[in-house]
Amino acid sequence: MPSMTSYDRGDVILATLPFSDLTGVKQRPAVVVSAPHPSVDLLLLPLTSQLEHLQLGEFTLTDWTSAGLLFPSAVKRGLFTLNKARINRRFGRLAAADQAALDSALRIWLGL
Repeated sequence: MPSMTSYDRGDVILATLPFSDLTGVKQRPAVVVSAPHPSVDLLLLPLTSQLEHLQLGEFTLTDWTSAGLLFPSAVKRGLFTLNKARINRRFGRLAAADQAALDSALRIWLGL
C-alpha cells in the first residue's frame, strides 16, 4: 500500500540510504530537496554528524535542534532518489537560514 504521508522540501527524515559505492546501506537522517510532485519518489541529501573534512558546498546546520536532530549535523553531497514508503519517520524541518544554505549548495553542486 502506498504511503499516504506527504513530505515537503526541507523536511528532515530518517531513511535507509545506500553508500555511494553501493556496498551497503545505513539508516541515517536526510533532508528532502525535491519540490512537490505527484511521484512516489523523493530526492534526498544525506546528513552526517561527522563534521570534519567537509567538501565544497557541504555545510553544518546552524539550527540542527529545530530540524529535530540530536547532534550537530552537516549536509553531505550525495543526491538520492527514494520511494517515500521507505522513509521511517520525520524528525523536523530545516530552519530558513539552513534552507538558504542548502539552496546555495545545490546551485554549486548542480552548476545552476
